[in-house]
Formats: sequence, C-alpha cells, structure tokens
Amino acid sequence: MKVALAAVLAYIVFYGASVAVLARDPHLEAGETLGVLLVFGLGFSFVAWLATRGATPRRLRVRSPGREMAWLALLLVGIGVGFLGPGLTAVRAAVPTEPSQSIALLAAKLVVLVVLPALVFRWLGYTWRELFAFASLDRVERRALVILMAATALLQGTVGRGPRAIAALMAERGLPAWELGLVALPVWAWLTLEAGLTEEFLFRVLLQSRLAAWLKSETAGVIGMALLFGLAHAPGYVLRGAHVAEGMTGAPSALSAVAYATVVVSPLGLMFGVLWARTRNLALVVVLHGFADLIPNLAPMIRAFSG
Repeated sequence: MKVALAAVLAYIVFYGASVAVLARDPHLEAGETLGVLLVFGLGFSFVAWLATRGATPRRLRVRSPGREMAWLALLLVGIGVGFLGPGLTAVRAAVPTEPSQSIALLAAKLVVLVVLPALVFRWLGYTWRELFAFASLDRVERRALVILMAATALLQGTVGRGPRAIAALMAERGLPAWELGLVALPVWAWLTLEAGLTEEFLFRVLLQSRLAAWLKSETAGVIGMALLFGLAHAPGYVLRGAHVAEGMTGAPSALSAVAYATVVVSPLGLMFGVLWARTRNLALVVVLHGFADLIPNLAPMIRAFSG
C-alpha cells in the first residue's frame, strides 16, 4: 500500500510540474490538460477496470525482477537515446518517399522494439510462449474490447483532428463511406503491428510486469509504466516532426516535449496498464491499441499508401 501511494503521489507531482511547464510554452496549450487526465487517465482507466470485472489474469512468471529490470533499463536507455530520436530520423532520411518509408519504419520498430528485447529475454531464460502472451479472448475480454472500442470511437469521433481529416479526404477523393470502411480494416491491421505490438510488448509485457513484481505493487507497476510510456514519445515531438500532428505551432523544446508527453500520452498508458494488469492477454491490448490509433491515423495512412 505504501509503495502504491508513493507512486500515485509521485505521478501527481510530475504531472503537475509538466502542466506548469506547458503553461509557459507559447507553442503549446495547457488548457485541456486536466480534461486529458480526467477522461483518459481516470475515466478510461475506470471503464477498463469496470469492463474487466470477473476477469482472471493469466499467469505470467517473472523469475528475477531486479536483474530483469536492470536489463530493461539498459534497453530503454539505448532505445530512447539511439532509436526513438536519431534512429527513426535516419530511417526517414534514408527512405524519404511513401509508402516505402512507412514500411521501413514498421520493419525498424519491429526489430528494435520487439525482436531485440525478446532475444534478450530469451537469453535470460524465457520461452517464446512466455514472452508473447497471446491468448484467445474469453467472454469477459471480448466484452471489455467492445466497450473500450465503443468508448474510444465515440470520443475520437466527436473531438480531435481525425474526423476532420477523414471528412476532408472523403470530399477530396469522392470516397464513399463503404469504401472507407473497407480501407480502414487493413489500416487497423497495420496499426495493430506498428503501434499495438511494438508498444504493448515492450511497455506492458516486459516493463509493467517487471515493475509490478520488483515493486510488489500492481498499482505502482501501472503508474511507473505509464510515465515511461509517455516519456518514450517525447523525442518524436522534437526530432521527427510529430508536433505537427499534435497541432503545435512550432517544435517544442526538449523540456516542453517531456511535459507534453507526460500530460497527453501517459494517461493513455494508465488505461492500457489497467487492462493488462486485469487480463495479462497480449492479444487484447494489442488489438485495442491499434484501434485507438485508427481514427487519428486513417487519413494520413491512406495518403501515404495511395498518394
């Protein structure tokens, strides 16, 4: 209980400091930060908890939490310093045209965020079955997936830039709704790999499970993972032009990028963290993550692959 409380207080302090940083940055708007925390961090996490009532988490053994956390720390530092910043920037520069660039980025993410960590943990003694905890969805998990997909679609369909970008694309190309729906299916599959598998395997299967075992607290594991999940997105705002998709008027400083990632992205990590802690089913969180990225990324993906 003490560890969980300390984790909650630390997150509140870090989140509050991040809001203060955003308030001073002219390129960013901090006015909706409390809403992000309430809707995604608390609201969606509560929905995830409620939707998984009656779920039985699948057994996932962590052999040596301290040792494995040390290896994960090395991996995360290497990935953060070498790949999420200059590495992905180098891939974009080497393959500047679409759709080749998207394919190259997907391949790079799968190798660095999935294959490399999996090989390290294979070396630490885990089997492929233990690492890739996919399982068919049971009744409770199917219910949770439907509820969270509906909640996500409802929110993203009423706020955000995704619906406007989709409407503009349909008007520009005379794309009927039924054809858009057909195109959305392969885009969802792509995002399930590109965002769902890469992020959920690293942050939920490996990091959250080890943090929870190391700290002896599921709550602390969820919060610690969510914070690191948010921070992992910060380099993109500074180095890869991700600030444009977020509606920023200019590239933020490194400090502002960290603050923005904490405020906007880490609450999403809380929701996925709750879902993982309640089910331990990689298939569930991967598919939902891909769907959560669908509406914001549908129009850009169609443009990337069709010109």
